[in-house]
Amino acid sequence: MTADTTEQPERPTDQEILDHIKTIQQEEGITNAAFVSEKMNFDGLRAEYATGLQVFRDKIEHIASTCSAMRTARKDGNCFYRAMSFRYCELLWEKAGTPWAEAVWKRAEASTEFVKTGGYDWTIIEDFWDVLKEAMTKKDDPAKLLEDFQNGYTSDGIVTWLRIAVAAYLRANREIYEAFILDSYPTLDEFIKDQVDPINVEADQIQITAMANLLGVRIKVANLDPTSTPDGINYHDMEPMDPLPVDDQTSIVLLYRPGHYDVLYPNA
Repeated sequence: MTADTTEQPERPTDQEILDHIKTIQQEEGITNAAFVSEKMNFDGLRAEYATGLQVFRDKIEHIASTCSAMRTARKDGNCFYRAMSFRYCELLWEKAGTPWAEAVWKRAEASTEFVKTGGYDWTIIEDFWDVLKEAMTKKDDPAKLLEDFQNGYTSDGIVTWLRIAVAAYLRANREIYEAFILDSYPTLDEFIKDQVDPINVEADQIQITAMANLLGVRIKVANLDPTSTPDGINYHDMEPMDPLPVDDQTSIVLLYRPGHYDVLYPNA
């Protein structure tokens, strides 16, 4: 999902951008940031890119004109899993009792079979599944979901479950995914060991696609990069191979910039 730098050698490489982000994280004490924030406007994003390329500022204004709000996720390498899972649960709460929510629950419960048959000790892993299942269950107080995700035990437990589930799904569908990683890793198992299993390692397109396929939900990612587009900003649509069997194909919409994911709320 990173931009091709061969045509614009004058701009920093993605690795240089990532290194710069890591420095900022250390300076600002990012480890004290909320795992998932309250809803916010786009002023913070504007300030972050105030001295950057005009194309970034233009894209941010496009986002601000087409989305009502955003939520930030902690910049700790788990941001995709946190941002995606929060919005996943939030949509379940918002759509509780609808065919979409019922289909999401059935697919989520079915996804546990990949883990149970994937060589994991279910008596240990089940605790992490229970944490996600509890977060998926709507409570009377809408603020309880954010409270749960701002709790380290809950937030990290959900991240752990999702990493395990994605790893199990990738192994179960080795014939689909292995070809995409052979340029960088000798086997899919080595890729999983290095890029999926460890906490604090960022997700890339393979993990995101696997997540969409595992859960049956559409994941739509706005790509904040330096490439110009007539549409304002490029979106990557991760369409599940086996979508939920309902007419409502609600999307989880995220914002991506090098090394980080946040939640976006498109205008209705």
